[in-house]
Amino acid sequence: MTTDLVTYYGQTPIIDQLVDNYGAYLEKLDRETKLLLRMALTNYVFMQERHEPSGYTLIEASRDALFVRFIGMDMPQVLVDICSHLKGLTQDEAETILSALQHQIRWGNARQAVS
Repeated sequence: MTTDLVTYYGQTPIIDQLVDNYGAYLEKLDRETKLLLRMALTNYVFMQERHEPSGYTLIEASRDALFVRFIGMDMPQVLVDICSHLKGLTQDEAETILSALQHQIRWGNARQAVS
C-alpha cells in the first residue's frame, strides 16, 4: 500500500486516475480549487443520500454547490475537468477524496498561511 495522501485513504481506479492527473497529494491543484472541489463533493454525497444516485452527477453537484444558477459565477475550467474525470464516482470514493482534501486544506499543502 502506498502512503500517497489520496490513495492512503482508499485506492480505486477512479482515484488512481485523479492522482495520475493532479499528483499524489493533489499538489497540482491550488487551495481555491481544493475548497471548491470539497464543496462539490460534499453536495454530491448529500444528494446521493437524498435522491436517485445515478441521476445526479458531480458536475450538477458542483453547479448547485457553487450557486452557479443564482449568482452567475462560472465554474473554473479545472473544476469542470476534475468533475468530468470523476464521472461514475461512488459515495465511498467521494468520501475518500473529501478526507484527503480536508487533511490538505487544514494541515497539508493547501493550508492557508496565517501570520
